[in-house]
Amino acid sequence: MQNGFARSILTIVAVAAFSVNLLAQSSVGQRSGGSSSRPDFSGTWVGRVGGLTGAGAIGNAPTDAFGGIPAPGFSREEPQMLPWAQALYRSRREGRERDQRGQEAGDPTIYPYCQPSTFPRLYTFGGAFDLVQLPNRVYMLFEGHHHIRRIFMDGKKHLEGWAPSRMGVSHGRWDGDTLVVETTNILSLDRNGWLDAFGHPFTDSLKVTERIRRTSRDTLQADLLFDDPETYTRPWPGRKVFQLRSDWDLVDSATCEDHWQEDFVRDMKSGKPAGRP
Repeated sequence: MQNGFARSILTIVAVAAFSVNLLAQSSVGQRSGGSSSRPDFSGTWVGRVGGLTGAGAIGNAPTDAFGGIPAPGFSREEPQMLPWAQALYRSRREGRERDQRGQEAGDPTIYPYCQPSTFPRLYTFGGAFDLVQLPNRVYMLFEGHHHIRRIFMDGKKHLEGWAPSRMGVSHGRWDGDTLVVETTNILSLDRNGWLDAFGHPFTDSLKVTERIRRTSRDTLQADLLFDDPETYTRPWPGRKVFQLRSDWDLVDSATCEDHWQEDFVRDMKSGKPAGRP
């Protein structure tokens, strides 16, 4: 009887342990199942230097913008601008001297202006960023100038009266496997800011809509729509493609530190390519 009692106790313990384990597995399965329907974009991503794919160029500017080779369905034509914006853009693109690094004179991010960049121009520098994906936030931690972009995923609507900032205010939602982000309140620096590396102007009324998705394991694609009725006659599209670099580590990067400025001025006077520390 003692052996039978012992076997009964062991059976009960085994069944209880199996039930707890099954319940735990079920709970984990539900959690992972709920999250697996939303892809994970976390990682270190890097894009090419360039403007916004979809926009062309005038003067001596490259024939493509925002990221290199225009994607299928994107035109090389410039977005249609209002007269003030067209005049400003032409003044930036035509007849302006370039410095030894190939950057446009008057670019607010280089000497002597040294203004921190804004979104979405950050996408055009070609630097790396860490993307950190949390349930209620998505963070983009850019290598250059320690810029941090926050995308709110809590379902709240854009608040009225927010002052413009360099990153703007971004709210996101999921559409299947695509992260849809709307960004407003982007600081235009009194219309002197550059939307991309080619100097497209914008105002504080700009709204950028992104559709971000993973086209392959190592490729992240962001399709953008720029809507600024105070600058452009109609919304215009862009695209940026980023590659996953799991072997990269971000480092501090700034273009306006004092010792860089000394090198820049020295090399400009000598006619040599601008040096790097």
